[in-house]
Amino acid sequence: MEFLYCILYLIIISAVIYVVGRVYPRRWIKENSFPFKPLKIERNGKIYDKLKIKKWKLKLPDASLFFHKIFKKIPTKRLEGNKKEKIAVLIKESCVAEMTHFVALVLGFFCIKIWKNMGGWIVSIVFMILNLPFILIQRYNRPRFINALA
Repeated sequence: MEFLYCILYLIIISAVIYVVGRVYPRRWIKENSFPFKPLKIERNGKIYDKLKIKKWKLKLPDASLFFHKIFKKIPTKRLEGNKKEKIAVLIKESCVAEMTHFVALVLGFFCIKIWKNMGGWIVSIVFMILNLPFILIQRYNRPRFINALA
């Protein structure tokens, strides 16, 4: 039963975090400041080349493309119209995506409190592993968007 409670908890927090990410004021985001600024360990994106993100990032599901079909206010990733304006939006959206996946990853560890044995740890770690690639993709894409805008 604890497993089901953990899954329900993860579904609920994911939905709430998604909604919060959609309404979060983009003007509060400073993409060149912590936590979005590239870290020294990223070595100008070379770390992501070693992880071969370019090969596998397109194979993962993209919620923004799915939800754009339902809610037209969600920015699409297609560069139609004013490209500079669109790239600026994509930069902010990459920050929001990184932030929401990170918050979900952290809150996912509360499954340890719901299921107080090894099962809670396993569910939490699996949830972390499922969110981590999406954070890496945002950290990979954002500097490229910023360079394209410049």
